[in-house]
Amino acid sequence: MQYYTTSEIQSIAILILFLSYFIWKMKRIQQRFQNKSLLKRNRTLKKLKRLSWDDFEVLCMQLFAKIGWSVRGNRKKGADGGVDLWMQKRSFTKKNITAIVQCKRYDDAMVTIKVIREMYGLMHEYHVDEAYIITTSRFTKECYSFVKDKKIRLIAGEDLVKLVAKYA
Repeated sequence: MQYYTTSEIQSIAILILFLSYFIWKMKRIQQRFQNKSLLKRNRTLKKLKRLSWDDFEVLCMQLFAKIGWSVRGNRKKGADGGVDLWMQKRSFTKKNITAIVQCKRYDDAMVTIKVIREMYGLMHEYHVDEAYIITTSRFTKECYSFVKDKKIRLIAGEDLVKLVAKYA
């Protein structure tokens, strides 16, 4: 049976700590690289529509982060209650502005008034200042009339492509 000295045990422990830190740091770098590439690789509506729903949410997170929001995704997987992203930003007039986002990656179906009304209710339930609904498709006419004079922003596919191009 071999016995190790205290200095050998300490050396092994330090080596394990450095390796753990190195692996953690490499995962973070890889994650940043993958996240950045989502915005850069998906600059057309056709490519945006091909994304999986969770990659589309990550792309929206990156986009809002580039715009200046502090963004966190919904930690629940599956049914999220209508909120995909939670956002916060400092303002000169208020202490913080808060917002919620619903991401809808549709091929051709239009976003209906039902989704907009649900977000309006969630704005009041969660006491947030603004709401955003982002889609790769379009919104019905009723959606645009409903959001007049409300702090709900609708971002349709073509507008999303312009934003991605601007902030990628």
